[in-house]
Amino acid sequence: MKILITAAEVAPYVSVGGLSQVMYFLPRSLAKKGHSVRIFTAKYGEMDKTSPDKKPWRLREEFTKLQIPDIKVRCSISSFIKRGSPKAFFLENKEYFELRANVFGYKDDHMRFALLSKGCLEWLSHLKKSHDPWWPDIIHANDWHTGYFIDMARRNDRYKSLLLKTPIVFTVHNFSFQGNINFRYLPEKKRDDGTKPLEGLTSSKLIMQNALLRGIINADAVNTVSQTHAIEVLDPEYGEGLDTVLNRVRGKLTGILNGLDTKEFNPATDPIIKNNYSARNFVPARKKNKLALQKEFGLVQDASRPLIAVSGRISTQKGWDLILEVLPRLLSEKKETQFLVMGQGDEHYQNELLNLAKQFPEQLALHLQTDFKIPRRIYSGADMILLPSIFEPGGIVALEALRYGTVPIVRRTGGLNDIIRDFNPNRLSGNGFSFTNKSPWSLFATIITALSIYNQPSVFKRLVKNCLKSDFSWDHAANEYLNWYEKVIEVRRRATSTTPHPAYKPELDERVDFA
Repeated sequence: MKILITAAEVAPYVSVGGLSQVMYFLPRSLAKKGHSVRIFTAKYGEMDKTSPDKKPWRLREEFTKLQIPDIKVRCSISSFIKRGSPKAFFLENKEYFELRANVFGYKDDHMRFALLSKGCLEWLSHLKKSHDPWWPDIIHANDWHTGYFIDMARRNDRYKSLLLKTPIVFTVHNFSFQGNINFRYLPEKKRDDGTKPLEGLTSSKLIMQNALLRGIINADAVNTVSQTHAIEVLDPEYGEGLDTVLNRVRGKLTGILNGLDTKEFNPATDPIIKNNYSARNFVPARKKNKLALQKEFGLVQDASRPLIAVSGRISTQKGWDLILEVLPRLLSEKKETQFLVMGQGDEHYQNELLNLAKQFPEQLALHLQTDFKIPRRIYSGADMILLPSIFEPGGIVALEALRYGTVPIVRRTGGLNDIIRDFNPNRLSGNGFSFTNKSPWSLFATIITALSIYNQPSVFKRLVKNCLKSDFSWDHAANEYLNWYEKVIEVRRRATSTTPHPAYKPELDERVDFA
C-alpha cells in the first residue's frame, strides 16, 4: 500500500506536542510492515536545532520552483530519507516557515497551514503530470492544520478531479483546536458551517473558517485517539461545539488508540530507572525501586506499605476535585498508605496539597514541578497510579504505567476506558481498577478495592504481571490503521467506479460503518 501522511509537526524534525510523536512512530510502524509511506510537512526554522549531529539536515532538492495559486510567494520542495525511516517531503518558504522562531503561535497560522495544504496539493499535481510511479492509495491528514487540504482536495475545481479516486482520512488528535481562533465561543451567526467555498490564502475571512470542521465534513473517514472518545465527542460535553456535525457524520467516525514507544519505555533496558526488570523477574527489582523512590521523596522506607502515585498536570480535567475530596479521609483512615504527587498546574490545587503535606508529612510527598525523568522512576516503583480524569481522549500515562507494572486506578472515559480491564481476582484477569461516576465516593471505593487486592501479595503479583504483559505497542496500533485504510479504500473505490475491482470482496457488499 502507498500511504501519504501529512501533518503540521513531525518528529524528529520538530516536536511541540503529542502529534509529532504519533507522526514519528505510526509511519515507521507502517513502513516496517512493508508499506511505502511518505510524509509531507513544512520546513521550519526550528529544524536548525534538531539535527542529531547539530548540523543542518541534509535535504535533497525535489522542486525548486513551486508556484502556489492565489498567493505571490516562492516555495520549493525538498526531501529527506534515512534507512529505516519513511521518506519525508518538506514545503520550503522563508517568510511563512523558515524565518519563524516557533512552529505554532502566530496570528497568521491559518494562512501558514492553508499554504502547507495547498503546497502539498501542488506537489501531488506535479507528481501526476510527471507520471511519477508513486501515487498514494490513501492520504492520511491530521488535525486542523490539514483540514484545509481536505476541503481543497474535495471542493476546489483545481484539485478535485486529481484526487477523485484517492480516499482521504482524517485523524483528530484534539477537538479543542479547530483553527486559529476559538470557534466554540463565537456567536451562532458567526460560526462557520462549512458550506461556503474556502477563502483564498490572503483573505481576511479565512481565519473565520473552521478548518477542523471542514476536514471532518469532507474526509472519507474520520478517527480520533480512542474508541470511547469517538463516542464521547457525539455528546455536547466532549464535542467542543462540533457534536451536531459529528452526529451527522457518525457513520464515518471511529477511534483508534495510539500506541506506545516500547523501545524507549522498556523497564528491561531503561537507564533512567534504578533496577531493570521484565515480566519474568520483576518482584525483587520493583521492591528495590520502591525503596529508592520512598527514600528520594522522604517517605518511610517500607516495601510493604502501599504507594499510590499521581503524575502529570494538576488540573480540573485530571480529576483533582475528586482527589482532594478523597485524600484527607484516605490518609487519615489508611495510615499505612503512602501517596506521591509529581507535576504542576493550578495554583489552588497545589496550595491544598501543600497544606495536606503539612498534616500528613509521613504519608504524602510532593514534587510540584515538571520533570521528564521522574515519572519513569515512579512507574518502576509505585504500586498504583491514580487517573480519575474528567475526560482523557488518549490515556498515554496509563500506557506508560502499565509498561512498567504500575497498576492504574482510572475513571472510565476516553482512552482510559479502552486501555483498562477491571481486575478479576477469581479469574486473575484484568490490568487495573475503574469507576464511572464523577463522584469522590466512587473514587474512594475503588481505591479501597485496589488496597484490598494489594493486601493479598500473590494475587497482586499476578495483577502486576498482567500490567507488564499488556500490549499497546505501535505495531498493534499500525494494524488497526491498516484495517481502517483498507475499508476506506474499498468504499471510495466502489463510490467512484462502475466496475468491481479484482480484489472486491463480496462480504464487504454491505454499507461499511467505520465505527
